[in-house]
Amino acid sequence: MGRLGARRLVLLAAFLGLCGARRALGASFYGESYVGLNIIEVSSELSLQLKFQTSKPQGLLFLAAGENDYCIIEILSGNLQAVTEGVEVAERELHFKLLIPPKKGKLLLGTEVLQTNSVFSQQNITDGKISYEPQERPREHSQDSFRFLMVAKHTESKGYTFRINFKAERRHIIVTNRGLLVKEGEGKLITESELFAQTLDNRTFQYTVTKSPQHGKLKLIRSSDSPGNQDNITAFVDQDILGERLIYEHDDSETQSDEFFLVASTAGPVQEGAFRDLDMEHLSMEIKVTVSVELKNDEKPVRMVDKVFQVVRNGQRLLTLSDICYHDPDSDFDDGQLLYIRRGIPNGDLVQASDPTQKLYQFRQEDLREGRVLFRHRGADSARFVLFVTDGVHYTSSLLEVSVSDPYIRVVNNTGLLVQRGKDSSLTTANLSVTTNQDVRTDHEVEFRIVQLPKHGRVLVSSSAPGSFSMHDLKQGRVIYRHDGSGSFDMFNLTVRVKDTHLYVGVYVQVDSESHQHHTRILHSKTLVVEEGKPVKLSRGRLQAVHEHPVPSEAVFIVRTPPVHGYLRRSLPEEGSVGTEEKFPLMFTQQDVDDGYIHYVQTMPDQQQDRFILDVMSGFQAVSRLEILVDIVPKRIPLAVQNFTVQEGGSKALPEDYFRIPSKHFEGLDCEFVLLKPPKHGYVENSHFPRVKLMKFTRKQVENELISYVHDGSEALLDSFIIFANSSELGKQSLPQTLFVTVESVNDEAPVITANKILQVWVNSVTEITRDELCAVDGDSSPQDLAYLVSPPSNGHLALKSIPGRSIQNFTQAQINEGQLVFVHNGAMSGGFNFQVTDGLNFAPRQIFSITARALIISLEVNRGLSIFPGSVKPLSSRDLRAVTNDVDSAGNRTITFTVIRSPRLGRLLRVNSDNSTEDVSVFTQNLVSEQLISYQHMDWENMGWTAEDSFTFTVSSPPAALGPEEFHITISYEINEPGRQSRLLANTGAVVKEGDKVLIDQSKLDASNLLLKLPKSQRSLYEIWFQVTSLPHHGTLMVGERNITKRKPNFSQYIINTFGVTYLHDDSESLADNFTFAVWPNEKSKSTMKPEADFHEEMFNITITPINDQAPELKTKGLRLQVLQGNRLVLGPENLKVEDLDSPPEEIRYVVIRDPNNGFLAMAHHPHVPVHHFTQADIDNSQVWFVHDGSPSSGAFYFSVSDGQHRPLYKPFHLDVIPVSITLVNLTDLLLPQGQTSVTVTGAHLSAVTNGRSPHVTYKVMRPLQHGHLLIEDQEVVSFGQEDLNLGKLSYHMTNLTASEDQLQFSLFTSESNLTGQTLGIRVQPLLRVSSGLTVANRVAHQLTRKDLDATELANRTNSDPTFEVTEPPVHSRLVRRAGWDTALEDATLFTQRDIDQGLLILEPHANLTGPNSLSDSFTFLLRADHVQPATGCLPFTIVPPDPFFSQTFTPNVSFLVTDNLVTIGVSQEKPVVSSEPTTQTGTLGKLTQTRWPEAAPWGRHSGEEPTLDVMASPTRVIWSPDATRASPGAPTQTRESSHPLMVIMPLSVVLFLLIVTVVASCVWLLGRKADKATPLIKPQINLEPTTAGPRPERSPTVPTVTVTPLPRSSGSAPVSLFRAPPCERMEKSPASEPAERCAPWETWMNLDPDMVKLCRQTNPALKHKQYWV
Repeated sequence: MGRLGARRLVLLAAFLGLCGARRALGASFYGESYVGLNIIEVSSELSLQLKFQTSKPQGLLFLAAGENDYCIIEILSGNLQAVTEGVEVAERELHFKLLIPPKKGKLLLGTEVLQTNSVFSQQNITDGKISYEPQERPREHSQDSFRFLMVAKHTESKGYTFRINFKAERRHIIVTNRGLLVKEGEGKLITESELFAQTLDNRTFQYTVTKSPQHGKLKLIRSSDSPGNQDNITAFVDQDILGERLIYEHDDSETQSDEFFLVASTAGPVQEGAFRDLDMEHLSMEIKVTVSVELKNDEKPVRMVDKVFQVVRNGQRLLTLSDICYHDPDSDFDDGQLLYIRRGIPNGDLVQASDPTQKLYQFRQEDLREGRVLFRHRGADSARFVLFVTDGVHYTSSLLEVSVSDPYIRVVNNTGLLVQRGKDSSLTTANLSVTTNQDVRTDHEVEFRIVQLPKHGRVLVSSSAPGSFSMHDLKQGRVIYRHDGSGSFDMFNLTVRVKDTHLYVGVYVQVDSESHQHHTRILHSKTLVVEEGKPVKLSRGRLQAVHEHPVPSEAVFIVRTPPVHGYLRRSLPEEGSVGTEEKFPLMFTQQDVDDGYIHYVQTMPDQQQDRFILDVMSGFQAVSRLEILVDIVPKRIPLAVQNFTVQEGGSKALPEDYFRIPSKHFEGLDCEFVLLKPPKHGYVENSHFPRVKLMKFTRKQVENELISYVHDGSEALLDSFIIFANSSELGKQSLPQTLFVTVESVNDEAPVITANKILQVWVNSVTEITRDELCAVDGDSSPQDLAYLVSPPSNGHLALKSIPGRSIQNFTQAQINEGQLVFVHNGAMSGGFNFQVTDGLNFAPRQIFSITARALIISLEVNRGLSIFPGSVKPLSSRDLRAVTNDVDSAGNRTITFTVIRSPRLGRLLRVNSDNSTEDVSVFTQNLVSEQLISYQHMDWENMGWTAEDSFTFTVSSPPAALGPEEFHITISYEINEPGRQSRLLANTGAVVKEGDKVLIDQSKLDASNLLLKLPKSQRSLYEIWFQVTSLPHHGTLMVGERNITKRKPNFSQYIINTFGVTYLHDDSESLADNFTFAVWPNEKSKSTMKPEADFHEEMFNITITPINDQAPELKTKGLRLQVLQGNRLVLGPENLKVEDLDSPPEEIRYVVIRDPNNGFLAMAHHPHVPVHHFTQADIDNSQVWFVHDGSPSSGAFYFSVSDGQHRPLYKPFHLDVIPVSITLVNLTDLLLPQGQTSVTVTGAHLSAVTNGRSPHVTYKVMRPLQHGHLLIEDQEVVSFGQEDLNLGKLSYHMTNLTASEDQLQFSLFTSESNLTGQTLGIRVQPLLRVSSGLTVANRVAHQLTRKDLDATELANRTNSDPTFEVTEPPVHSRLVRRAGWDTALEDATLFTQRDIDQGLLILEPHANLTGPNSLSDSFTFLLRADHVQPATGCLPFTIVPPDPFFSQTFTPNVSFLVTDNLVTIGVSQEKPVVSSEPTTQTGTLGKLTQTRWPEAAPWGRHSGEEPTLDVMASPTRVIWSPDATRASPGAPTQTRESSHPLMVIMPLSVVLFLLIVTVVASCVWLLGRKADKATPLIKPQINLEPTTAGPRPERSPTVPTVTVTPLPRSSGSAPVSLFRAPPCERMEKSPASEPAERCAPWETWMNLDPDMVKLCRQTNPALKHKQYWV
């Protein structure tokens, strides 16, 4: 026994007991349950070795029992026990202290792990709380131990070691099962580190798969000489694992785990009666292998909802998951995180629902689910836009089609109800649902109202019958139909209302009786096969319902759930027509099916299957929920592609999985794949023809693995190509699909130096080297992989910014990019270092990096000093103190520091912090000075004079430059004028007084004692300060004691202020401010008080009056009235309601609404939908109070009270006048369609409307179809259009009936708030005609219409026809006539042509009853027609004026014929002839012929300006004609006649001619006197103004006299020519009187003489001399 001082601790015995970890499987030991050992000698180390022998060979398996596969050795009572000698120690007081814990296990106190210096007691051992737990089952013989000492009553023993020996069982199975980790769709090689079974004697194991993996397979890879791999194996051996031939391959499903079970066994079962060798005993164990699958994002998003998005024209609607929805097949991906990216939208925008001003260009699917995406329409009615959807890796694109229409409600399904007799049946959205294109945010906005109740039941909503319910009630199942037990069929009608749109719906109810148990049998229900986009007929072979007593027409099919990707259609033929169609029938009969009337029409593209559910009824028998499947044959070949990865410069075979066609309808289809867009960085080739770029290949080539993608070796990390499948046999193609190629880069390029600039540094500075000075790039290496190897710089060293003192010899490009590399200058002004860049494999050429240094110079640019008022604080600015350096480039980033080495003695320098606190400062920067954060505070102002000087000394530095000590001067004076300080006195703070109260002005408010500082110090005691009030206060009184300060007694001293003070008494007025002005000066005490002339100081003392509420509010607004637009809201401003209170601010004037408006409510601007009853005048002044009208047409009022809280309230009514919403048609101008055209644009100049409503959109709707045309927008016929279409010129009118001259557009105008009906727009064809403007005709004087008045020449040229004028409304005060031929007969002109006008056949004869000089307007209307164009209505307006008086005096004809402008006027008169000088006419007589000068070519070939005259004896006949009447027709040839001077003939024969003329004239006068009663006209006007054929002579008017000049014949026997006859013409046959007659052309004869007159005339010509002519 060992001793421990006076006391001895003896280790009596130690025992080890065995138990299972958590459950005991049973064990049998020899002897007791523990082994007792008597230790004779106690040593510091105690070693125990135990060996057990069990009755059964399997007994040793007990040591491996337990879930954790280890055993626990408990140290029980009696196993480890210590006692003391000499002193009795209780077990709980005997402690064990753990010195070194075990290494291969844990020593536990209960569940607590004992660590070094942990203590436990003997009592813990006795209670069985101390145990040892090995870390793992021993695979070989080993040992563990722990050291401890014992403590009892402050006595410690020495240290002891407790050893534990582990002896492994060599026949125990040691299993390694760590599980497998495999990537989705990939394989995992199973090695011995993941799965293996072994024993210590190295026995061979065979593994049998008892349960195969569900989401993968086990494969064995055979050696090269083996025939191939083995899939789905069920057994393998150790060598398969050790030889790395066992593989688990995942099936690429979206599963996160898998498992399979094995049984590992050493040999087969032992035969009966055989000798059992324990060493060769059969061992086996079941093993569960778990497989963890690391999912990959390898699936593209798939579109789940694909339909047309419907929206109201120029409206908005939420885009939700019911319109477009995608699903990502990757199971670990949240579909809500799918990102949508949109491109341009041609007919609208996507905006945020919460803020429509913010456009959305990308959003997540979660935003669609939460209703955050709003579509706003503008533009075309139909368009599509592209949406890209990505899960972050894969992209897919789709088209969202937007269809725009007027607001609508459509029934999605209406299957009716099937109810048991006398029972209830729920009406849900499975029976009745609707859809709308309006902006519906909640299901409560879709309201169903019962308009016709059911006859045999009731419709209940939550056990009540309110008569209406919402879509929300349908979805919640709150709507119930309760049958009353009568009838077998029922129905009720509903009105579905969404906003202003409604729809009538009928719901059918079929009553089923429980007494009828015979159900209809479905004989056929096959899958329908339909081509995409086409219909298919439901026939007897596909669907037939038969009852025991078959009546085909009684079997009724009710559509319970309609198709999703199409619709059912019922086609019913009608006699004499093509038949009718009914989309979405709710029910049909077996007879309809037999007759082939029921079709399924497939509409939704890119779908593979559809379904609809029917209920079949025959009388009281029914079959519910009969599902009909529809198999859709795609219109396009469905092509699914898969992205892949290729190594840079390598190739990749494209297997069949990359080009899958997932449709059973195209199995075995031999199609070809065509590259629509080849790859940019590679090409596709056939392995049989390498390096030949393919643009197409076949499906069989892909199946035979002949097609590969070859990368071109470029550094691009991504490539793609677009491909589609094409089948010439079927005539079908697939949509283009994009394959993305990820390129794994290969480091095969050397780095390239892109920047190596000379570094400019300052002397002894630390300068950062940026990527602009030094940069290298490598296409296949990152900046972290680009390392710089450098030589030591010659004028400094390189370092990292964090450790600038430590020199470095290498760095990376990433460190340069992150701004970590710096250069520390030291030494020469120029230098550098050599460097080389490597990416680990490749090196760039060695280069030199140059560094130059220059000295940094700092200078003090501004040092003006500071001027400050005594006792104040003033900031320093850059105008007072500024230092600069020659570092111009980095001026903003360089810090210049000022260090104060001598502080100011009269004040201190302060720094203003961000929280406006201040602190003393001795070091500051130029930036702080520039920001005016450094201030000087004057402190010692009590001991200074009128002026003082202060300064501080400082140094300036900006490393590495510094500037020596400088001094900053500060001037302190009362003469300083500082901004914001109005007084130079020591105190002039002003005072604050309540309204009507008084305030004492003491020394703290007014103190001018500092004026004494101007005097020498020795004289200051001889003077005192005196004040004189130069301007008294306006609203109060100043008093000194009981004495008022007045103009006569305005003086007081500083002593009085200091001792008694001056009192200001307010006069109780409503003023808010007051002041008085004073002069102040030092006055010698020995002299009387008198203000000096010049040496004084004058200031103003301000007084602020605090008002008190003693005035009642006053209403300033007259006529409390507000006009508001119906249904609108309007600001209630101060111009409508204003209450003022002189002593209360607007915030305290409060309004209370006593009675609310009866046509709306008052609200605040920030809550426009919440009525308010309280507001203030400040709210009104700030436009915060609104009146919101409820839309009713009646006016109203509200009553209010207003008060300031102190006085009696004022009660008033406020009237609210309602202006109804209206539409005003500001433009309604007839639309003119140019003749010859068929279309014309309708613009805002023709139709324009405005509305005073909130909605500015005005819609025009055609109420009656146009009769002769139609309206088009973008080549589409429309019956409604908007004002925007008119303003943009999109609307046009197209005439289709070319026989009409006008049309009418009857329309109505609509807005969302009002309408205007019964409007008509006239559409007229505008004639292609030139009409004279301002045509004036003389009353009762005929006017010939010419081309100047009506000209349709352009129409004639275009149509190659002679336009026709049809008079539809003749003139009222005139007669329109037409000459019928060559005679003078006139007829009413109701139809004439343009040729008639050109020939002068159209005459206008005014016959108005005019009195005085007044004029009269008249016109005639006609219809202008031409070939191949529509007729046009025209009008010729003209003004009838009185005839010219001067002209009337000389023209009184019995036969009048006057054509103005271009017409001939002929008259017979017996008055004296007068020649008119009007430029529009020519006058002449036989006695004197005069032609007015015209700018055109003269008639008869004379030049312009010649005036031929012929003087003869006076004649009673005169002719007046216009120049155009005698002018040759345009285009007619003109022949020039020779002429001789008439005087050469007249002079020799003057006497003879004179006598002859006198004789002839006298005879004519005598003859006319006898014939005065006859008045026979001498001249018959001819109708044809132009010759019908062109001749060699000039054309003349046939009404103009022909003047012929005939040369004198050489023979004296020639017959003379008569003066009154034309030259002889061709002889005709003799008349009955045997008188000779002469035949002449019509234009050569101008009059017919009376026979009696002829007898008096000479019948022969007199003889003329040589060269004489008769004229």
